[in-house]
Amino acid sequence: MIRPLILASKSPRRKELLDLAGLDYQVYCSDADEYFDSTLSKTQAIQAIARQKAEAVFKDHPEALIISADTLVILDDEIMGKAQDKADAVRMLTMLSGKKHYVITAVCLMDQEHIEMFASRTDVYFYDVEPVFIQEYVESGQAVDKAGAYGIQDQGALMIRRIDGDYYTVMGLPIAEVARRIKKIQEN
Repeated sequence: MIRPLILASKSPRRKELLDLAGLDYQVYCSDADEYFDSTLSKTQAIQAIARQKAEAVFKDHPEALIISADTLVILDDEIMGKAQDKADAVRMLTMLSGKKHYVITAVCLMDQEHIEMFASRTDVYFYDVEPVFIQEYVESGQAVDKAGAYGIQDQGALMIRRIDGDYYTVMGLPIAEVARRIKKIQEN
């Protein structure tokens, strides 16, 4: 039975990727507390958050297949979350400049019969970025509401020398893997 799809996220990037995959879905934002359990590995903790988001929406929509995700940017074992303000964004981007970091996006797919969680990791290598570019990028507003204070899909791409892994993991949803798993769930 094909269940209606619900994206448990307000992220415009995740919506864009589901549209790219040609999926028909609705959006319901999660009201989950998003508790990060530091006793778990970073991958396990981010998967737990993705599950919390899915559960929060599933309780009101048990007829649907819920898609939720969360993304971490990690540099030298430090989590680079969403910037608190412009100064914090400048601080993070300055730290990332010239270095390798990695991005993990965890996904949870949940319906009445399935709870599937997985994580995708991509290594990202930044150029040495000029402070003036960092300042201009932050002032443009593009650093807002993004883990690590950058987006691979906007002018943040100009800071990236290369990646090893899935581009869409860095964008916030490894869409090829998500689409395949959704198809498999819907066929069973």
